[in-house]
Amino acid sequence: MFRVVIQFCILLYILLISPNAFATCNLQVVGLATTQTVQIDADTIGSTAVTVTVNFTVQNTGSSACYYFLTMDEGGVGVHEYNRYANITHALPDLYGQANSNWISYQVYSQSVASNNIVKTLDDAQAVQNVLGSQQILAGQTLNESFIIHVPNQNLPDIIAEGYADGVIMTLYQNSNSVIDFANDCPTCTEVSSRPIQFEFQVTDFATLMIGDQYDIPNRQAMLDFGVLQTNQSDSFAVYVGGRATSGTCTVTISSENGSKLIRQEISGPPQSRDEIPYTVSAVATIGGPNVAANIDLSTANAAVNLATSGVPFVCGNNNQGVMGMDVTVTIGTVDTSILYGGIFQDVITIEAMVGL
Repeated sequence: MFRVVIQFCILLYILLISPNAFATCNLQVVGLATTQTVQIDADTIGSTAVTVTVNFTVQNTGSSACYYFLTMDEGGVGVHEYNRYANITHALPDLYGQANSNWISYQVYSQSVASNNIVKTLDDAQAVQNVLGSQQILAGQTLNESFIIHVPNQNLPDIIAEGYADGVIMTLYQNSNSVIDFANDCPTCTEVSSRPIQFEFQVTDFATLMIGDQYDIPNRQAMLDFGVLQTNQSDSFAVYVGGRATSGTCTVTISSENGSKLIRQEISGPPQSRDEIPYTVSAVATIGGPNVAANIDLSTANAAVNLATSGVPFVCGNNNQGVMGMDVTVTIGTVDTSILYGGIFQDVITIEAMVGL
């Protein structure tokens, strides 16, 4: 009888636990691309923020329910408490070394920008608002999740790069119940998996232009001072153009306010022959392989003519930086001192860079 009782108890025990003996919660993230791309408009980012929602799902292919949440680290640079930083994806030429061109700022939110719920690691998360989730997921269930990539209003660097990037790690955690002790890094939680995500911030069609060897973005003017004018006297200046287009190419034009003539200042009425000194313009390529115009005719006032075009589509230069350069030479024509009065002779040359044409 004693033996029968023991066998009965063992049999009863087995019957009670066997249905759940191998029940598990098996979580995985589905539908999340390893690269997330955000398009930035170079013309409006100084006044308009960019917000992108990234959607994915969490699946439980196991046989029991559990609770889950996801975190995200601060990436390669910056901090996740507020501004993260995406670094430039390639180096710019040395001549741009003084430009602020290495990074742009962005943030990652769990709910909304207005709520300021920035996604953090488990070490830094203090509340459920700092993570993705948390929520219960039943056996065999698939739940929708999302996070927000936000690029706030900011001034892009003086020289705009083709793109910026930051790499982050997303981590998936699970817990057996709804009590998630974020203040103490949830000692009952289990790390399920982690995965890298690359954030890429691509700047839409843009062009940058500099004249001279030093880049001064607030002042886009330069001056050639010939001193005392002499026949066939020449001087030159450098032009650098960077940019990228989603179609077409990069084009640089040049025009003359006075139709390729230096006009004596402080005259009344139309200029006479004694008030004009002709000049010509030529150019040679320096970096980036531009196709420089062989003939630059500025004789029609305020009429833009081709100075150079990029040798490759979509970018301004055929190098990793997408930058092309040229030296522009101004050569004074005949200076007839027998008819010319003294004074200051001047013209304004305008150079314009365009992409996507």
